[in-house]
Amino acid sequence: MKTVRGEQVSSAATLMVFCIFAMLAFSVIMLGALAYRNISGASREGEDERGCLSYIWTVIKNNDNAKNVYVGDFNGAPALYFEEELNDTVYQTVIYHHEGWIYELFAMDAYGFSPDSGSRIIEVGDLRFERLDDGNIIVSSGDLSVFIAPRGAVGEMRNLR
Repeated sequence: MKTVRGEQVSSAATLMVFCIFAMLAFSVIMLGALAYRNISGASREGEDERGCLSYIWTVIKNNDNAKNVYVGDFNGAPALYFEEELNDTVYQTVIYHHEGWIYELFAMDAYGFSPDSGSRIIEVGDLRFERLDDGNIIVSSGDLSVFIAPRGAVGEMRNLR
């Protein structure tokens, strides 16, 4: 069978156009996957920060007495302390940030424990606490902040951005 040179050129050109189209399609798919990964990563970080603040707000509201909730220092890191009395013994619950995680520790005297002694709760970049003069607390993680009034229904959760 004899082939004509024009058919060979036409076949080669068709194959070349197909290869260019395949490379462009692959590039578009890879760019889309990269954009999706970046968006989902940013979304996940925001969810962790919001989840962290919601968790702390709930813990404060469950320990609904301003005099039993205070901000202090736990092994060099800012921490949120809750005190409660059970069977004539005072216990402390401490929420603090250590090595990229929020920890919670429940003990009779939390000052004698190391940061690794608590239970890991959620992974977040940072966590800050500030107690205002009126007893209200501002909790911040990343770009989000929450104002909390630890006195029953008076407290509200609002974004302070």
